[in-house]
Amino acid sequence: MNIFSTMVIVPAFNEEDRIGKMLDELIKYENINEILIVNDGSTDNTLDEIKKRNLRVVSHSKNRGKGGALRTGVKEFLQTEHDIIIFIDADGQHDPKDIKKFQKKFEIGNDDIIIASRFGTDQWIKKMPFLRKLSNLLSRFGIWILFNRLTIEDPQNGYRAFRREVFENISFHKNGYEAETEIIINSHMKGYKIGHVHIETIYDADGNSSKFSLLMDTWKIPNVMVRLFFKMKPFLKKSK
Repeated sequence: MNIFSTMVIVPAFNEEDRIGKMLDELIKYENINEILIVNDGSTDNTLDEIKKRNLRVVSHSKNRGKGGALRTGVKEFLQTEHDIIIFIDADGQHDPKDIKKFQKKFEIGNDDIIIASRFGTDQWIKKMPFLRKLSNLLSRFGIWILFNRLTIEDPQNGYRAFRREVFENISFHKNGYEAETEIIINSHMKGYKIGHVHIETIYDADGNSSKFSLLMDTWKIPNVMVRLFFKMKPFLKKSK
């Protein structure tokens, strides 16, 4: 039995063909105390698929981006008394069964944040698109070189979990996928310990594809890294 009260947040934007199957699998997992879907201004039938399953949903009137959806999820989480928040994507690439890996690591370790990692797995080697792999490796290197050799195996992976204390003490402001990098850096600079669990990502299941844009999103990530580097001056600070 999980010793931590866990809330799962599912950011969703135009996932009518995939979110139903993912939610059906998520509902089967017993050690979740609450599920919240953030419908980020979907213009298809995503909301209808959520309502079929009688799950709690908060809807944006227009699309705010991944960071905006995460912020809404965090706001709702902090109004509860749950101990752990877990983010899982709605596109079917993350297996809800892996939630137990996050919970187990929190139970046996002292990590404050746990980020899923595809690095070195069979899926990473054989199925992850080359350009996405390159983008991820460049993000990993950028964080390492700018922020005191902080090693994040899979910094663009949206499957991640946090202890409550983290979001009680940090904020983030970016609206796109770069918000996930902003959260990592802000947490690190506050001294929170970041760990990882290995997972296999489900590529090309039912035609799924990430909303991450290699053209638009990849350049935003190093941009936020550099801005935070000059703002926070990690070379002058030591994490606790």
